[in-house]
Amino acid sequence: MNLEQSSGISLDDPKFDRLLSNLQANILKFHGRNFAYHLFFKFQEERGTLARKWISNFASSSITSAKRQLTDARDFKCGKLGDGGPVFTLSLSKYGFEKLELSGSMPGDKSFASGMKASADLLHDKPSSWEAGFQKEIDMLVIIADDHDFNAKNETNKLITAVSGFASLVKMQRGNVLKMTTGVGIEHFGYADGISQPMYLSDEINGQSQPRAWDDETTLGRVLVEEKSEEAGLFGSYLVFRKLEQDVKGFKVAEKNSIGTGMGLPKVVNSSGTDDDELPGAMIVGRFENGTPVTMKDGAFQPDPHNPTNDFSYEDDPGLKCPFYAHVRLMNPRKGDPEAGPADLLLHRITRRGMPYDDLVPPRLNDQEVLAITQEMLEDRDKPSDGVGLLFMCYQSSIGNAFEVLQGFWSQGNIAPSPVNKGQDSIIMQGTEQSRTLPEQWGSANQGNPFNFSGFVKMKGGEYFFTPSIPFLKKLG
Repeated sequence: MNLEQSSGISLDDPKFDRLLSNLQANILKFHGRNFAYHLFFKFQEERGTLARKWISNFASSSITSAKRQLTDARDFKCGKLGDGGPVFTLSLSKYGFEKLELSGSMPGDKSFASGMKASADLLHDKPSSWEAGFQKEIDMLVIIADDHDFNAKNETNKLITAVSGFASLVKMQRGNVLKMTTGVGIEHFGYADGISQPMYLSDEINGQSQPRAWDDETTLGRVLVEEKSEEAGLFGSYLVFRKLEQDVKGFKVAEKNSIGTGMGLPKVVNSSGTDDDELPGAMIVGRFENGTPVTMKDGAFQPDPHNPTNDFSYEDDPGLKCPFYAHVRLMNPRKGDPEAGPADLLLHRITRRGMPYDDLVPPRLNDQEVLAITQEMLEDRDKPSDGVGLLFMCYQSSIGNAFEVLQGFWSQGNIAPSPVNKGQDSIIMQGTEQSRTLPEQWGSANQGNPFNFSGFVKMKGGEYFFTPSIPFLKKLG
């Protein structure tokens, strides 16, 4: 299969049956469950044979294939299935490959082969400040997801017991979706999340409106890697995991701070010359909280609720409506970088599968509330300074040419077409901050006073993994 020419994957097309049957779930499409447990294990010394046998059996009995995931999703949508049940995936780090004596089958990405800690300087990470579990050597990541926390937790407990003879749990991280009553998923700062994604499936690609300013159809070459195997045509994907803590209180205070200088956003008036408290934050993120792209409009689309659009481009905006350093623009410049063609920019796209987390006791929002959040709940609840955040996960065909480009270069401001417009990502950049400016008026060339706005997201730990094909794992036994 030519990955660079393949897209429009369909359950109804027999030529994709083998691919979907062998590929693990969650790569081509988010698993879609409300709760998930992310289990990080370290293999015990001289227990590699036991580990290989268990992984082989687990792959045969439990790991969810892409075909199963997509079939269940279609049946659920048609009313043929009440609950898709749990989703299981398994990924290995470079340490896991080595301890399982699979070095000859290890995929060839240099960043993966070194591990995330080795890229600390590029990513501006400080592993010594990570949570204790992530400072250890991690060999295997198992994700267990379900619509019901009780079921996910029960399966988690069973799995931890099952692997105790050859692996030690070094970190267990729970995650859960956050959904507004409108159905829009958000992160803890309150902004719509997960809207812009590469599309590999025919129903998603064909469901885009026509004509379009932007097309998210993407070939499999952006996300899949052919494995080193005696059996040709088996594919996996590199998985990046990063736990990102969010200072919600600090972010929201600084977001509404209209003093013009210092750690806070300056005032920006809309096209009518009227102050809009939501506009400065939207220009930093690139979208209003409900998902309205700030390059399209100087206020959130009404009525609310609405379906956030992804059909827009930056080619007619020289950074005066949506700054070049806005988070969503830096991460996906679309057609908005005069010095690089859209095809070149697409080479670095990632497929995000992130999920919020809440480690607080009691949690900011309980399990019943996370599926029906109102704006009043976000405004009235205490805003935590720590203990909540995002479990950032992304799949790609090359860590060095995808995630590390975005985090190590683009988020630090190394993509904007001119020094005047250059700026760092205020959301995910790490390290030393540079001041930047916003237009005094949306769409105007006149810039306001320099300001600082960063440090509200802290890296708490992570690792690079590879998510192999199911046949690859079955053969380990």
